Amino acid sequence: MAVYRLSTTVRMRRGALRMTRLELIEIRGEAETEAEDNEICSVDTLKRIENGKVTRIKIEVYTKIMRKMGALPERIYASLFVMNPQALNLKAEIHIHICFGEYEQAEKKLKKLEPMLIPDYPRNQQYLMEKKAVLAYKQGELTAEKYLERLLDALRLTVPMFDRIDIAEWPFNENEMDILSDIGNAYHWMGKRDEEFQFLLKLKENVEKKYMNPAHYVVWHMRALTGLSQLMCMENKHEESLEYCRVGIEECKKWRILGSVYRFLYDTVWNREQQIREGLFTDGESPEKEELLIKNERASCRKQLVQAYFLSVAQGDVHQSERIKELYEKFFPNDAKLP
Repeated sequence: MAVYRLSTTVRMRRGALRMTRLELIEIRGEAETEAEDNEICSVDTLKRIENGKVTRIKIEVYTKIMRKMGALPERIYASLFVMNPQALNLKAEIHIHICFGEYEQAEKKLKKLEPMLIPDYPRNQQYLMEKKAVLAYKQGELTAEKYLERLLDALRLTVPMFDRIDIAEWPFNENEMDILSDIGNAYHWMGKRDEEFQFLLKLKENVEKKYMNPAHYVVWHMRALTGLSQLMCMENKHEESLEYCRVGIEECKKWRILGSVYRFLYDTVWNREQQIREGLFTDGESPEKEELLIKNERASCRKQLVQAYFLSVAQGDVHQSERIKELYEKFFPNDAKLP
């Protein structure tokens, strides 16, 4: 199943660069003996491509269009270029090691993977730059500022015009989306909450254009929503965080995946508890009704935390399961302990 459609990638990139159709097809610096020599294709052809009326075009036309927009003339989803199938297994293992904080193991496997990658291929170089930056930062070898610089350098390998585009408008591939998520984290660790918030909003807007297939859409959407939810928790903006959680849980139900449900449940309970403590949950109610509402809400929160705990265990997310257990014991110290 294709990740993106040709019409979407061309239309979004041209829009992000604020180019007219005529500007995109125009060839500059070429001989001007015939009109067709100065155009990649006709305006009508480009319009039909963007409207999905043309699904297959000549490779030379496609290549020229992509290069005119500063993009690699290849399948947009192309990730790593390898000759040894074992390389893709190593890539998956490296990802798992990083998720579980096993950085030394990830580093060893990255060194084993590197010789398997075809050299001088931009996406291979980009992948290595990003993973080396992540591992260096996680192991205390880079400051958050230097980490951000390296991530941006890696992104510019395949999106050289990154500094002048609206990221909400540009179609990104898997490698690039991983880097964008890391950039959001870098802003977080630098304490730049305004930058982080604006960046995550743009990322959310980008993904919600649904230019990718459902499998990628839901994963990338969850990243943006969890980031925004957690940031709103830190800012004590409870209603905003709860709304991101609600949307996230609905998305997971819709696509029938566990995804980040346990993270959203955690944030939901945390926000509800803050609202109760700040008197926001039952504002204006009578003392009797207030007591009943709080009792029912805390019972619901307890149930949600238990669900979150077992979902995180099922996902193998040890860090989050311990975090959930800690919150559970803080809010419900007299209840049955979680295993």
